[in-house]
Amino acid sequence: MSEQVSRVVTEVLAEILGEDAGRLRHEDVLAERDWDSISSLEALAQLESRLRVTLDLREFHAVRTVGDLTELVGRTTAA
Repeated sequence: MSEQVSRVVTEVLAEILGEDAGRLRHEDVLAERDWDSISSLEALAQLESRLRVTLDLREFHAVRTVGDLTELVGRTTAA
């Protein structure tokens, strides 16, 4: 997975969650943050737009951590 993908995922999550990107860690559980259906949809839209990808909705909703989301996006951009 590219450094760019990791950076974009972290930036998007930080913006949506209102947190400092430097404080988000790979193992952070999204549900323990201010993560709800609205923030989830916003993240989906921003990631697809900024990285010009289409994420599988079932896989997207199954992610649990920042790392899970980064890996999903990385797999999609590599395909």
